[in-house]
Amino acid sequence: MADEDENPDSDEADSKSSNGDRKTEQVRLQIQAYQRQLRRLTSELSLAEARERREIASDLHDHIGQALAYVSQKMTLLQGNAVFSGMEEDISEIVSILGQTIRYTRDLTVEISPPVLYELGLPAAIDWLAERASQRYGIQVDSKQTGKAPEVSEDVKVFIFKAIQELITNVSKHASATRVTITTRWLKDNLEIIVSDDGCGFDAELMEKHLTGGNCFGLFSIRERLSYTGGSVEIQSSPGEGTRITITTPYHVSGADSND
Repeated sequence: MADEDENPDSDEADSKSSNGDRKTEQVRLQIQAYQRQLRRLTSELSLAEARERREIASDLHDHIGQALAYVSQKMTLLQGNAVFSGMEEDISEIVSILGQTIRYTRDLTVEISPPVLYELGLPAAIDWLAERASQRYGIQVDSKQTGKAPEVSEDVKVFIFKAIQELITNVSKHASATRVTITTRWLKDNLEIIVSDDGCGFDAELMEKHLTGGNCFGLFSIRERLSYTGGSVEIQSSPGEGTRITITTPYHVSGADSND
């Protein structure tokens, strides 16, 4: 009789435990679904931003840039006759200001949306990033590429370009490096990017624990985007030993979040 009295309580406890496990699993799956949706929306937002920036850059070039160039040509023609009007100095100043404005507009156009990424593709854009970073930050930035580049989807192309840009900017601000190397490996199924520097380095394990804060937000953003593309990021660094960051991603987003 004693055993029979204990069975209902035991069955009830098992039932509650089973219900609790099911609810926990449902919550876990729901959170994963929300994470996938958030990553997809983030990717779509990034693509929309890239397209809008490209349109703005195109408008700057086609309208403002062309108009400034036309005015500059006319002012240069007037400059030849300015000696007879007594306005030679004023016109020379205007021509100089116009030249500076044209250069600034061109730089702004490139900064908003580099045409090389869309006109020549990702391999050329990576080489361009290295050259521009060398000029901009005063450090040696080398680009090395192996393999043949296949067709890359627009979202992966935009993300990789922005990720490399972000990593180089971080090096220039925080690493005190004199040399950066961008190694691009065009593999059969994946693209592998290695950005390494000879800077001051940091404690990689400690950084992993605080990836969402302060100066680490760029790396956190890169990791989250890679979760959407089905890729990964590996960070290797130690104080005084420089840093090596490896990004791996498929050439196309499959639509499934493989890391969940």
